[in-house]
Amino acid sequence: MAIGKKHEMSSHWKSRTGFLFAAVGGAIGLGNIWRFPFEAGQNGGAAFVMIYVGFVIIIGFPLLAAETMLGRYGRQGAITSFGHIAKIENKSENWKYVGWFIASSSFILCSYYSVIAGTTGAYAFEAMMGSFAGITPDGAVELYASYSSNPFKLTFWHGFFMAVCAYILSSELNEGIEKITSIAMPVFFCLLLALIIMAGVIGDFGAGVKFLFAPDFSKVNISVVVSALGQAFFSIGIALGIMLTFGAYLPKDTSIVKSAFIICIADTCVAVFAGLCIFPIVFGFGMEPNVGSALVFNTMTVTFGQLEYGGILGAGFFILLAIAGFTTLLALMEQMVSYLNKFQNLKRSKAASIVTGAVFTVGMLSVFSTNLLEGVQIVGMNLLDSFDWWINKVGLPLGGLFTAIFVGWVIKKENVILAFGADETNVELLYTAIKFLCPVAIIIVFISQFVS
Repeated sequence: MAIGKKHEMSSHWKSRTGFLFAAVGGAIGLGNIWRFPFEAGQNGGAAFVMIYVGFVIIIGFPLLAAETMLGRYGRQGAITSFGHIAKIENKSENWKYVGWFIASSSFILCSYYSVIAGTTGAYAFEAMMGSFAGITPDGAVELYASYSSNPFKLTFWHGFFMAVCAYILSSELNEGIEKITSIAMPVFFCLLLALIIMAGVIGDFGAGVKFLFAPDFSKVNISVVVSALGQAFFSIGIALGIMLTFGAYLPKDTSIVKSAFIICIADTCVAVFAGLCIFPIVFGFGMEPNVGSALVFNTMTVTFGQLEYGGILGAGFFILLAIAGFTTLLALMEQMVSYLNKFQNLKRSKAASIVTGAVFTVGMLSVFSTNLLEGVQIVGMNLLDSFDWWINKVGLPLGGLFTAIFVGWVIKKENVILAFGADETNVELLYTAIKFLCPVAIIIVFISQFVS
C-alpha cells in the first residue's frame, strides 16, 4: 500500500505536559521497578548502576531524541516511519523492514510483559486480602508458586490487563492514553515517594545507599556491561517504537531535545528510587540482594508480612508496579493500534480489540512457560525467559543500532537538523553522538556478549 499524507497522524497532544506524562509513563515500567533492582542486585550494585547511567547518557538520550525526531519528521507510527522517511529521502525501501523488526520486538515484549504485570496486580489484590500477614520465606515461595504453577490464575490477570488496555486504546489519543497517564503518573510518583520514606523508616537506609552508590569495579565484567546496556534500553523503552509513535503526535513547537532529556532523567531517577525502596528493606531484614526476579515477589512479600500495616504498604508497592506495567503496555500497543487504524481503515475500537487479542493469545505461551509447558526450553531457558533474553540481548540493541544508522547515515544531515527544530540547542553535538558514538558503542557491546 502506498504511504502518503492521508496516513499521517491527525491527532496531537493537547499539551506538552500530557505528552511528557505519556512518554514518561511509556518509558517507566517494570524495567525500572521490577527489573532494575534485581539486575543491580545480581551485578554488583553501584558499579552496575554507574555503567547503566553512563549508557543512558551516551546512548539512551541521543537515541530517544532520534526516535522522537523520526516520529515528528514522518508523522507516522513506528511500523511505517522508516519506510516512509526512506522514500522521502530517496533511499532504499528496504528500510521499512526495520519498522517491522521494532514492532515485532514490541509485540513479543507485550506478550510476556502483560503476564508479569498481571502478577503484580494479583499481588496487590493478595496484599489487600491480608495474604502477606505473617508470611514466612517458604510461604512467599509457595504463594508465588500458586500463581506460576496455575495457568488459570495467570490467564485471568493477564486477560484483565489486556481487557483494560483494549478499553483505553479504543479511545482517541487525548481521551485515552493522554488522559489516563496524566492521572496515573502523579499517583505513581506519590506512591514511590511514600515507599522511599517507608524504606528509610523500617529498613537499613545507609546500607541501601552504599550498595547503590559505592561502586566495587572489581565485580565488573562483560556480562555486567551487557546487562547494563540491555537495562538502559529496556528501562527507557528505546527501539520499541514508543517514542517513534508518540513523536508523530508531537506539535512542531515542542522541544524534542528538552523532552528527551526530561524523560531520561525521570526514568533514571525512578530506577534509582526503586532501588532506594527495595535495598534498604533487603539489608534491614538480613536478606540477599542477588536473588534475581524473586527479589520483588518473594523478598518484598516476606518483608511486608512482618509489618503492622504490611497489607496496606504491600498493596501500595504492587499497585505501583501495576501502574508502571500498565502505562508501558498502553504505549507499546499504541503503535500497532494506530497502524491498523490508519493503514487498514479499522475503527480504533476494533483495532484495539485485534491487537490486545493477539497479545493475549501469544502471551499464553508465557503463561504456560512455568506450568503446562515448563519442559519446553530454548537454550536452557523457559519460554518467558527466552523471550526476555531475545528482547534484551538481541532485539533492543539491533533496533537501536538500525535507528542510529538510519538517522546518522541515511537521512541527510540538514533534514535531521530541520526535523529537530531550528531553535534547538546542541543539535550538532547530538547528531554526532547519534552518527558515531551510538553505533560504535552498541556494536562493541553486542559483539562482546557473544564472544565472551
